[in-house]
Amino acid sequence: MAAVVVTGGIGTALSAKTNKITDKAMMLRGERFPRIIFHLVIMYLCKAGLENASKCVQQFITMLPNLISEEDQCKNSLHFIIWSLLRVRSHYGELDDGARFHVISHLILETVIYGKSMLATSILGKDDSAEANSNKESGFILNLVQKDRVLAAASDEVKYMKDAKADRLRQLQDLNSKLDERLIEDIEQLQSLEDDIQFAKTAAISGDDNRKAAFKLAFDEDQQIVADKWIHIFRALSDERGPWSASPFPNNLVTYWKHDKTEDKWRRRMKLKRNYKFDERICQPLSTKSTNENTAPSVDPFVSAKIPEKMKRFLLKGVRGITGDVGSESCEDNNDTSEPSQNKPSENQVSSDAANSADSSDYPTSSVQNRKEQSSTGGDNDYAEVLSSVHCVLVTPKRKLAGQFTITRNALHFSFEFLVEGTGGSSVFNKFQDNKESDAKSELGSVEKLKGNSDVGRGNEAGSGDALMKSQSSKIKHHRRWKITRQIRAVYWTRYLLQYTATEIFFDDANAPIFLNFSSQNDAKNVGSLLVSLRNDALFPKGSTKDKNSVISFVDRKVALEMAESARESWRKREISNFEYLMILNTLSGRSYNDLTQYPIFPWILADYSSEKLDFNKSSTFRDLSKPVGALDAKRFKVFEDRYLNFCDPDIPSFYYGSHYSSMGIVLYYLLRLEPFTALHRNLQGGKFDHADRLFQSIESTYRNCLSNTSDVKELTPEFFYMPEFLENLNSYHFGVKQDGEPLGHVGLPPWAKGSPEEFIHINREALESEYVSSNLHHWIDLIFGYKQRGKPAVEAANIFYYLTYEGAVDLENMDDMLQKSAIEDQIANFGQTPIQIFRKKHPRRGPPIPIAHPLYFAPQSITVTSVVPSAISSSSSVLFIGLLDSNIVLMGEELILSVKLWLTTQLQSGGNFTFSGSLEPFFGIGSDVISPRKVATSLAENVEFGRQCLAAVQIHGDNYLILCGNWENSFQIISLSDGRIVQSIRQHKDVVSCVAVSSDGSVIATGSYDTTIMIWHAFRGRSNDKRSKNASNDLSTKDHVIIENPSHILCGHDDIITCLFVSKELDIVISGSKDGTCIFHTLREGTYVRSIRHPSGAGLSKLVASQHGRIVFYSDSDLSLHMYSINGKHIASSESNGRLNCMELSCCGEFMVCAGDHGQIVLRSMDSLGVVWRYDGSGKTITSLAVTPEECFLAGTKDGSLIVFSIENPLLRKGGIQRNKVKSSVG
Repeated sequence: MAAVVVTGGIGTALSAKTNKITDKAMMLRGERFPRIIFHLVIMYLCKAGLENASKCVQQFITMLPNLISEEDQCKNSLHFIIWSLLRVRSHYGELDDGARFHVISHLILETVIYGKSMLATSILGKDDSAEANSNKESGFILNLVQKDRVLAAASDEVKYMKDAKADRLRQLQDLNSKLDERLIEDIEQLQSLEDDIQFAKTAAISGDDNRKAAFKLAFDEDQQIVADKWIHIFRALSDERGPWSASPFPNNLVTYWKHDKTEDKWRRRMKLKRNYKFDERICQPLSTKSTNENTAPSVDPFVSAKIPEKMKRFLLKGVRGITGDVGSESCEDNNDTSEPSQNKPSENQVSSDAANSADSSDYPTSSVQNRKEQSSTGGDNDYAEVLSSVHCVLVTPKRKLAGQFTITRNALHFSFEFLVEGTGGSSVFNKFQDNKESDAKSELGSVEKLKGNSDVGRGNEAGSGDALMKSQSSKIKHHRRWKITRQIRAVYWTRYLLQYTATEIFFDDANAPIFLNFSSQNDAKNVGSLLVSLRNDALFPKGSTKDKNSVISFVDRKVALEMAESARESWRKREISNFEYLMILNTLSGRSYNDLTQYPIFPWILADYSSEKLDFNKSSTFRDLSKPVGALDAKRFKVFEDRYLNFCDPDIPSFYYGSHYSSMGIVLYYLLRLEPFTALHRNLQGGKFDHADRLFQSIESTYRNCLSNTSDVKELTPEFFYMPEFLENLNSYHFGVKQDGEPLGHVGLPPWAKGSPEEFIHINREALESEYVSSNLHHWIDLIFGYKQRGKPAVEAANIFYYLTYEGAVDLENMDDMLQKSAIEDQIANFGQTPIQIFRKKHPRRGPPIPIAHPLYFAPQSITVTSVVPSAISSSSSVLFIGLLDSNIVLMGEELILSVKLWLTTQLQSGGNFTFSGSLEPFFGIGSDVISPRKVATSLAENVEFGRQCLAAVQIHGDNYLILCGNWENSFQIISLSDGRIVQSIRQHKDVVSCVAVSSDGSVIATGSYDTTIMIWHAFRGRSNDKRSKNASNDLSTKDHVIIENPSHILCGHDDIITCLFVSKELDIVISGSKDGTCIFHTLREGTYVRSIRHPSGAGLSKLVASQHGRIVFYSDSDLSLHMYSINGKHIASSESNGRLNCMELSCCGEFMVCAGDHGQIVLRSMDSLGVVWRYDGSGKTITSLAVTPEECFLAGTKDGSLIVFSIENPLLRKGGIQRNKVKSSVG
């Protein structure tokens, strides 16, 4: 308001034309406004010039109507104003020559006039009467003013002034407070800004560090992959079948082998693979070793051969150029038995440096801890989105590796950080924290951190120990990757050191499972659940139809029990074998090939290891499966019983047996002759073999020791039932000399094995599947996996072991004393662990045998000709191929005439009942045409020998196809069996495609050619982003493709036409036969060379079959002979075919081979010995093709175009108890 007055005068403030500012001022001031106006008027009258004072008076007069009201307070103010003006006139009226007096008087008069109604007529007190007498006018006006009102107004004015002053002080304080608050806010904002800047800076630096770490990780992994591939290329070039080989096959070079971790569907690890890092010094006596301590170990006989100097320099330059003088172990399970030589490398060592660079130099890696975002240099963006990253220990048979396990949407990645010493228990995870803290203090960079990882938690140990750890770490593969998409088959939550902190992941394609131990149960379960979810999402994206059979669940304890019950019913109904059932129970109870402390357990089956021949009809031949090993001998059991009854310890419960039936020491005892178990045994014994008399010498002595020694109650391992190689000293180790002066070599076999490890394994497996064992195996299951494992039933069965072998005996998770905890973990790891208890109730007995299910096993003589279909294709066309796909029979004639017919079968139901898919007669037979005979629209090459080897029937994504090769344009074609149309033609070979083979599931196809190469192809998994080859000769769109047109591998090594092929995903193997008289074995996943075998007389190979049990049989038209080899290249048997064979096929169980040819007979042979089981008359017709149905019927195609069905002549024969043939298979 003051601003209004100064700028526009008082009149402007209250003129008729008011403005918003004035109105607002008045509203804000309220009753204070009149006081302000009055104080301004007094100020003007006292201090201003006459002219300004006069103007002020005039303006004030105009405002009087607005200032004067009838309110009582306003009356007091009017009296006070008049009194105040009189006092001002008396003091300042003489100014300006009396002119100011008149101005003030005029104002007084106007004020009196406006307020006359409120003025009183009484006279003021005596003090004012004297002034009234001296001035008549003043006296008159004073008479109008009431003293009490003046005093009241003055009092109000004083109070107002005090309040105004107090208000101003309060406002000033508020202002100061606001200023302080604003200052604090500014300081806080400034601090916040600085914090934001620092955080952004830190985040930018951290993000940059993470990106650098991710790039370094991806780069290191790519370098490792490239180095591995280079080494594989070098080995392919320089091995015995390579173009640079200094010792071409056949040669006399010694090859060393080790155990291959490839598993089939029954979890058998049957294969061996080359050991490129074998130390020949362990094949020499100790006296020889001492004189050759500085001799470098042999690495590879082919690499160590003389190679031209230019080639050496080229290879070394390539390896070192890629790896930067650093390398990575090419295979995870290579043996580290060799020690680095202290001397200067020899020339042969230099020549082998390229192939063995991974074994002698460090390969740096970068930590992936706390990495949230990574990018891969490979373009697959596997590091783009990290879904989980957690510390864990990767447990393998050879060693335990601590590192980071990272899960992305497409892949699993393990990055090695340091090598674990000891058991790998909970103390390992403290080392991760110690490692992190030491890295935070270190300024040496990621490479120095890696070098320090092996020293974490060990304090100031001796320099030699540090060097040893670094040396071992340098030989370890630092990066491991597994694809999630369609490769994960199962994920199990399992135990490690009796704690549920582990997860085991199983893969398809024969990949070995991985075993990961985490710091807690939550980590293990979370990782497992995430993997299962990602796998199912990858297999069945949103919106797609889910196949219930393909969706997997995380196998926790609840799911494991459900699976065990399902397997129990399948076993009871004889749908699975005894071996298969025991492997399922081992897996569900936490037993793992990866963890030697809880290796799979199998029982001793036989009790007779001294007879020349076994009689399975005698119970004395077999071990008593109702008792634990410790109770088999009554005399020794008395010692155990006395100890149990008399044992008294306040902290340790009573027990019968102080040792266990399964432990790491037992596994290494049995598998001593196989790497990597040989190296592990030597490490356990301080770098040498134990005394020869304490090693695994013979089956009989080991069993006798298990019956008599009070510290020996061990059972068997699965290898006793499928792998004869573990009984042989294949690598010629020098185990020492026994006390009787005889050197220890192969394992001594019982007389009934006839000196053959293969025969021992065959008979042991046959005993496992025998009727006696089938009827009693449930007792042993009760002891090991069932209700007799713990509690009162275990006591009654004398099945009590030392308390630390049982789960829950001690609470390790809540134990604070780390020394005590570590000691208990060591004891658990070394002295055995009782399996997880699966069954809480008595296990049922297995059901009776069903001969109808396996007529070849129970009654091969009951099979005979039951029907003949003349002119199945055409009267003039011989049947060259018979294929079975579900209920369809695929036929192909020599004139490329294709026909598909219906196969009528009898389905076996539980209890031996039958249902018919066709008419009652015939029992098995040929139905109507699905595709009527028609000629395939293609042409064959002139020189091709068209036959069974050129054709294969396959089912891909539910659709049936026929693959045909031998075409003139060097292609092979895919024919749809729904309409006979050619849907795809692939041309990649440089010459005519001579043969084709398909894996059991139809996902892999192998083709051989006249160009001497084998190509491996994969079926489409549905829609694919795979780019078509520029050389493809067809015009089909990608969505119509059945097979990806780019081969995954091109395998070389043969010197002549490829004539026969076998491919198996389960065994991870490709076997090729050629006219050069050799078979070459390659791995399917990597395409690496394994071995070659040669026909004994060098004749060209014509046909080849291989079973899922690891037996290979090839046949040559040149000498009409059959030869059987094991999957590991050992010759097992030979036989004459007694005539030219046109076809060789295996039964579905893989135990029998069916062959036929020009002699008109079908011959059934055993795949254990090639012995003839039975001969079937083929009506005198030349048989040109064969097929064995799942029901074990034969379909035979003849040269005159007929199709003959061999089956059970009378269904009643299948129901009866027919006497089994002398030659038996191992499938029960």
